[in-house]
Amino acid sequence: MNYDETIAWLYEQLPMFQRKGPAQYRIDLSRTVSLCKALGHPERQFPCIHVAGTNGKGSVCHAVSAALRAGAQSGLKVGLHTSPHLWDPRERICIDGRMISEARLVNFVAEHQKLWAELKPSFFELMFALAMVVFSEEQVDVAVIETGMGGRLDSTNVVRPVVTAITSIGLDHEQFLGSDLRSIAAEKAGILKDGIPCVVGIMPPEARSVILKHSLYCGVEIHDPVAANPSESEPQWIAQTRGISLKILELLGEETRVLSGFDFKASRARAVLDGTPSDWGLRGRWEWVGPPDSSAQPWALVDCAHNADGLRASLIKLRELGRPLRIVFASVVDKNLTAALELFPKEAQYHFCAADLPRALDPSRLAAQASNHGLTGTVHPATLKKSSVEAAVEAALNARTGDELLVVLGSIFIAGPALEALGAS
Repeated sequence: MNYDETIAWLYEQLPMFQRKGPAQYRIDLSRTVSLCKALGHPERQFPCIHVAGTNGKGSVCHAVSAALRAGAQSGLKVGLHTSPHLWDPRERICIDGRMISEARLVNFVAEHQKLWAELKPSFFELMFALAMVVFSEEQVDVAVIETGMGGRLDSTNVVRPVVTAITSIGLDHEQFLGSDLRSIAAEKAGILKDGIPCVVGIMPPEARSVILKHSLYCGVEIHDPVAANPSESEPQWIAQTRGISLKILELLGEETRVLSGFDFKASRARAVLDGTPSDWGLRGRWEWVGPPDSSAQPWALVDCAHNADGLRASLIKLRELGRPLRIVFASVVDKNLTAALELFPKEAQYHFCAADLPRALDPSRLAAQASNHGLTGTVHPATLKKSSVEAAVEAALNARTGDELLVVLGSIFIAGPALEALGAS
């Protein structure tokens, strides 16, 4: 099989929560343990940073990876495992900011067909196993590992971290993690390991108390983020990302000694963290799109905030910017939209669409739910020539007037297509 055929096989043959929804999700570590054992336990061959959280874990992983690479001018090899991806599954597995080759993924899938037939892994489990094999074979000096949905029973929880982090706790994926903050915090706290320091972001007291309780059982020292302030055009979560990332870097240098032997300069790392998420390699998160003339105001913003806490943070900052909004919005069928839709401004103009995946919520149904909250707009179904997202973005661009800001929100799965439609992929 070539690369495209291999990806098609992975999507068709393996369970994949991101595409098909809750029925495909596995709350079980046994397959991952069996995979790692069959592959010679590659996850044990390098130190790592393990990051969980309802919101912010992906941004912290990208920020830490970028800061590590910038802080060490040479010699430090950094692996990065994240999910989901925007365009290409290889985005999930990077070394020094570069995706693995197509051949590496194709060969890995082909070489272990008997193992896939025997263990029947999910898409996430297989890609995680590939990441561990690649990081081991490439002898990375440190890997930054983002959990999937949870923590305690997440596939990534077989790693042996030198630092952990829990970025935030909020209501999301309640059908798997629990219906209240304490239950969700308990699942995320499952990544704590005996004696391994953990950085804990800002979160509600009832969630933090659960994590502190677990830390006492494990003999874990809890560290608060470094104080950081956002710029005038940024939401608070970007500053929180910087603060958590800085504390992780401090722990790597002072307590774990992972950075010893490298010419690591904190000033170089800080300079990278002071940049934007795009500077960290993080696409579709508070990403501005605009004319080449930097003196002109950007006319679009792509931000894949999708749950109530993430949307609240983005919408607060959007209101502070004071520009009229034209919002392209999508969601998925298993998301509780009530809390999210209550946050949206009624005066904005809306364009409802759907990602190209089975789990996507039909834009007509989305519009009907939105109307119950006083939000009105245009529905954009897919056509023979255009995807639903492409049709919505193009219509929003054509309808945009004056100082209106076009904002793409609601689903990570429309961020990639939206950036393409905006000519920014």
